[in-house]
Amino acid sequence: MDDAAPGTLDVYEIACLAGGPDRVVDTAIVALVQSGRVRVTAPGCLATASLVRRHPVEAAVMDAVGPTGIRSVDTVRWRLTADARILDVSRHLRDAGLTGPGGPAAPPARRSRWRVVPTYAGRHLLHELRDSPPADHVAPGTSAMTVALHGRDRMPDQALCASLFEPPPPPLAGGPAGRPPSDLDFGDGPAAARRVRALLLADIGHGGLIG
Repeated sequence: MDDAAPGTLDVYEIACLAGGPDRVVDTAIVALVQSGRVRVTAPGCLATASLVRRHPVEAAVMDAVGPTGIRSVDTVRWRLTADARILDVSRHLRDAGLTGPGGPAAPPARRSRWRVVPTYAGRHLLHELRDSPPADHVAPGTSAMTVALHGRDRMPDQALCASLFEPPPPPLAGGPAGRPPSDLDFGDGPAAARRVRALLLADIGHGGLIG
């Protein structure tokens, strides 16, 4: 697809071309929050506020966020590592000749850190898109296209950026000893495991688990 035109990709395909699957998730979260379909319940914590889904990527992210108000961006990414709706974005770019092979074939444990490597055609198209951003027909009126092309650090509303993407406080801190919080489940991935390990080590250090 060496003659791809800037208008042939939607905002989530552009995000994937520019920054890989993690950028896709960031872009969707910004679009969903600014359109009122996902809300920020506390710094770094998200919950769904609407059932309106305008794109498969948005549906995937909303499913991963859930309604409870305790999902962080890192947790959402982890839950989407093998979601076909996210993988299809990378697959479409590869099939169009805009990225090299190997992205969707990455081992599941590493997918959240894959690098989508644009081909020459992909780099050329991305340069055109950054020079002249197309109209966003998927998430109009939001900062999604800016995030897709340049990353979340370029969001005009930096206060919103911080509230979305800064890590929430450790959910185990201050809770009753021996009782995990309700938001901790096996889908939360290695971040939760690290928090549990840190708590156990702290208990051991203070004699909490000895004799």
